[in-house]
Amino acid sequence: MVTGKKRTDYTPQTFKKAMGLLEAFSMQNPELTAKELGYLCGIRTSSLYRYLSIMEEQGYLIKNLETNKYSIGLRLIELCGIAMSCMEFYRHGQPALDRISSELKMNSNMGVLYHGDTLHIAFSIWVSTIPYYNIIGRRTPAHCTAMGKVILSSLPPTEVHDIVNRYGWRKRTDNSITNFKDLDKELQKTRKKGYAVDMRENSDAICCLAMPVLDQKGNVVAAISATTSYERFTNERQHILECVRKNAEEATINMGYVGVFPVINIKKAEPGLRPLPS
Repeated sequence: MVTGKKRTDYTPQTFKKAMGLLEAFSMQNPELTAKELGYLCGIRTSSLYRYLSIMEEQGYLIKNLETNKYSIGLRLIELCGIAMSCMEFYRHGQPALDRISSELKMNSNMGVLYHGDTLHIAFSIWVSTIPYYNIIGRRTPAHCTAMGKVILSSLPPTEVHDIVNRYGWRKRTDNSITNFKDLDKELQKTRKKGYAVDMRENSDAICCLAMPVLDQKGNVVAAISATTSYERFTNERQHILECVRKNAEEATINMGYVGVFPVINIKKAEPGLRPLPS
């Protein structure tokens, strides 16, 4: 009789290893050698090159023949475009970002919540910035950003706590929130006002103001923000607020929402929704 620990992970190992290779890349490490990939993913050399060859052939990876480093392939960019074309809030949000950037002469962004982070899915750039900040897919801790706080404020407090407990506080500056008492207070304030601010919480030099984009039912599905220096933000805060509000509301109306704006309602948990794993 065979004894031992019962298997609970039924993910095919081949699929799991292939996904692991893709997930090894990051904004900080967009290119990796085969040796680095094998080390990060725990794949033996005998199997590694077979995976890399197939993924390169299918367009999921690209190999630079001069450096022998791999990077994300064009097939994933194609799939990303397909995914974004299905996001209604993206279609209505991008024009709003362009109008904000043009009127305020500031950078604007759109983000959603993903694994405890604000995932940037669209932007409009007014001035030249560090390339890292102009990339779709950039992630920042949600509790450190105005967009993240807008989206977190639409979730039940227990769910917010579960998210932070799972992914950690990840302090970015001396102004970052690092405890639940302050976070709960900030999210309550955000719900009451209908918008959130980031006062140098993610970057020592940058401030943001964000408002929600609502779907037809009034659920927060994304957030839009304007970003500028601390000096400009403190001097032009009211103008920034009015501009972001006007354009976030227009995107929301185009989503089919009819009602008071801005408003942030706490989402009700779906039946059978399980808590986040520890």
